[in-house]
Parts: sequence; structure tokens; C-alpha cells
Amino acid sequence: MKNITVLAVDDIEANRISLQYLIDEYIDNVELLLASSGEDALKITYTNDVDIIILDIQMPGLDGFATAKYLKSNPKTQDIPVIFLTAAFKEEEFQQKGFEIGAIDYLTKPIDNHQFTNKLKLYKEIILKNKELKAVNDNLYTALQNEIQLKEKVQTQQLEIVEQSKMAALGEMIGNIAHQWRQPLSVISTCASGMHLNIKLDLIKAEELETNIDMIMKTTNELSNTIDNFRDFTYKDKIKPFNLSELINKCINTEDYILSKNDILIITSLDDDIEVTNLANSLFQAMINIIHNAIEALNKIEGKKYVFICTKKDEHDNIVLTIKDNAGGIKTENIHKIFEPYFTTKHKSHGIGLGLNIVYKIINDSMLGNIKAKNSRFKFNEESYEGAKFVITLPKEI
Repeated sequence: MKNITVLAVDDIEANRISLQYLIDEYIDNVELLLASSGEDALKITYTNDVDIIILDIQMPGLDGFATAKYLKSNPKTQDIPVIFLTAAFKEEEFQQKGFEIGAIDYLTKPIDNHQFTNKLKLYKEIILKNKELKAVNDNLYTALQNEIQLKEKVQTQQLEIVEQSKMAALGEMIGNIAHQWRQPLSVISTCASGMHLNIKLDLIKAEELETNIDMIMKTTNELSNTIDNFRDFTYKDKIKPFNLSELINKCINTEDYILSKNDILIITSLDDDIEVTNLANSLFQAMINIIHNAIEALNKIEGKKYVFICTKKDEHDNIVLTIKDNAGGIKTENIHKIFEPYFTTKHKSHGIGLGLNIVYKIINDSMLGNIKAKNSRFKFNEESYEGAKFVITLPKEI
């Protein structure tokens, strides 16, 4: 297999034969192409991949300088090294002009065989090294392009997951609002229908009317507060300082109706002095997801139902938030999968398995923290319990 291709251009046949002999005799693995004019040389470079050109300057028609200018003006041939051949008595006259055009070297006629073969061997090694380097660069470029495409694919998939999670979160939020509004709306409906009936029967009393109106106003205010609680935590998140206990209590208050409806008691042990600079809204959504999972698990058991929330600082001044329940824990074969996208043990009508994966992305990627899940056994009020435990570790600020 030939390593490089050399094009030798000279209008004198004896010179071409001499060049051919020297290359064939002393230099291995070279494909030699011969041209008798500048015009022929240009044609050859259009149809062949040439690595180096040995170009006579003094030729009839298109001389060496003009040929070199054409080569340098063509993107396909502009980087081919050119060695000019010139008669010894013309060397000084042509050197500066040749280097300005882009020649890399000069050889004088008559050719010194030893000098010619040594120089061509040197240029051959340089060309081969450049080819190896280009091959490495091409491989790196291909690998980089593949990596970019892979990243773009992953980003596209992540965007799809985020969009799905937004829809899931929206459905979750609407479901929570519906749960929290159901009882207040029932109170308003009962008061209004009672007043309507009493007015028809002419039994309405001013005191009763005032009581019912106060009840409707109070209940309406509760509905408004529910909207505010969710609205505060659905705007685009920003890094800001917040009190961790206040955020946790806000989260608990938001879920108060569904917790009380299911007879679930929240037990807190909070360090009220913990201030965090991070994504408050994101942490709120993560906690809502974890609490919802706990509620679903607790609804499958009989007896007392608890969710424990604890906050503290560790020895590195990181914030540690622990949420655990007494629902019996997560099956051993599932516990290492729960943060994976689309993993769920629920019926498809109850979710697509994005909740805890979104929690993982929020804590680990967005908030620069860490979340781990495990099963734990513990005692509370002298009774032993077992349940799932989520430990969230966050930097004090990002």
C-alpha cells in the first residue's frame, strides 16, 4: 500500500525520468504521478489526492509560479506542499517570489541525488505524521459529534420528561385543590341551600342569616388561602433565602385537608433557626411528592398513621431533612428503582412513575443536594414501627 502520492512537474522528459528513478530506487511506498506542464499538473490534482508537488519553475505556457498560484487559490489543493525546482543560476532571483506564493522548499538543477532523497524522505515522514494526526482529529471530531448528538437526544428526552412531569404536577395540584375544596364547598352549599329554604318558608331569622353569612365568608376565605398556597409555589423558581421550618409548615398546611381526611398525623422536629439559600418552590414540590407517596402507602394500613419530618444540620453545616412514615416500608426488590423514570408500582390510572424521579432531579440536579431512600425501624410513644425514610441533604446555600 502506498503511503503518499508525489506529483512531479517538469517539461523536460529527462528530468522527469531522473526524478522517477530516484524515487523508485531510494524511497519506499511512494506513488509518483508525472506531468509535463502546469496545465497537466492542475488536471491531475483535480482528480487525484496529491500529498506533495515537485514543481519546475521555468516551463512554457503556465510556468511554475502561475501553477502554484492556481493551486493555492483552490480549496482542494491550497494545502498541498510545493517544492520548486529551479536552475542554480536563477535560485536567488526566484526564492523570495516562490516563498511568497507558498513554497516550502527549493531544489536546484542539476538535482543533487543525496540531497533530494533525504529531503523527500523527511517530507514524507512529516506528511505521514500529519495524516496520523488528522486521522486522530477526525476520530475525535466524530466522537465529539456522536457525544453531542447523544447529549441532544438525552436533553430531548429530559425535556419530554419535564413536560410530562409538568402535566403530572398540574394534575396533582388540581387534585389537591379539589380535595381541599370539597368540604368547604359542601359547607357553602349547605348554608346557602338552608337559607334559601328558610326564605321560601318565611322562617329566616336575622341571627341565623348572619351566622350563615359569616360561615360562608370564612369558608370562602379558606378557599382563597388554598389557591394562594398553591400559587405561591407554582411560579418559576428562583434561588433565594428562606426559612426551612416556615416552608415545611406551609407545605403541611397545604396538605392539611387530605391529611386530616385520612387520619394521618404529622409529627415534626424542626430546627427553626435553619435558613437556606436555594430553590424554595422546588423543595416545596419535592416534599409534596414525598408526602403524597406516604399518604398513599399509609392508606393501605390499619391503625395509627404517622408522617415524621425532622430537620437538623450535620457536621459539615449541610442541611439534613428527613421524612419518614410508618406504612411498612418499600419492598426490597423495588427500593433501588424508585428514583428511576417511569418506575411505579401503582396502577397506570394513578400515575406514570415520574413523581420520585422528578424529586431526584430537583434535589440532585437543581438544588445541588442529595436524596436517599431506605426502610427504617423506629419507636414512637413506646411502640415499634417500620416505614420508608427519605433523607434529603442540601447545602446551606448555592
